[in-house]
Amino acid sequence: MRKTAFLYSQLLSQHVLSDTHPMRPIRLQHTYDLLNSYDVFNESSVKLVHPRNASPEELSLIHSQDYISAVESLSIETEEFDSDRYGFSARGDNPVYRGMYEAATLSTGSSLIAAELINSRNVDIAFNISGGLHHAMRSSASGFCIFNDPAIAIKYLIGQGKRVAYIDVDAHHGDGVQQAFYNNNNVLTISIHESGQYLFPGTGFSNETGANNADGYSINLPLFPYTTDDI
Repeated sequence: MRKTAFLYSQLLSQHVLSDTHPMRPIRLQHTYDLLNSYDVFNESSVKLVHPRNASPEELSLIHSQDYISAVESLSIETEEFDSDRYGFSARGDNPVYRGMYEAATLSTGSSLIAAELINSRNVDIAFNISGGLHHAMRSSASGFCIFNDPAIAIKYLIGQGKRVAYIDVDAHHGDGVQQAFYNNNNVLTISIHESGQYLFPGTGFSNETGANNADGYSINLPLFPYTTDDI
């Protein structure tokens, strides 16, 4: 029987970006509640795992130390760092809010636990419901994403001697993950998304195939808006 780990804690649902922001963490609580109502977590093959916060050292697998420090400082609403420099804006996709460092590191830590569980063969499938924040760049937030948890988890697995195939089926191109490994032939990135001609972030075209010895390790399948499964 295949074993599955589900990463969740109510702490992942308690932060609020803003009253009008489309990213509403309470959706995580609703998903957990629905699964719980079906007794999913009483199945012998399903393990409910509580997350932990990623450490600064783990964040630095992908992100610059300056950016990590800026997010931590902005999270307690100090004026030590210029928020605009790091991709944050009160009216944009990435507002500064109190507690964002703790929230973002908890989500990232969840993906790291998932990677650890898979790597140790303790489970066959690990699902971090709060993760997949694939737009964050080395030194900036982007597209609702502060820390790039999939890229950090991949970097951890590379450090364990693994090669990774990353498949992204979000409507948006997984630009942050692609950029992180564009020159690395230990990672195959595959993104199926609405074409950047029509949708943020405006990247992910078929000619973006990787660089140097990783040419061919970046695969993009941009689709027209309203494409259905019939394709």
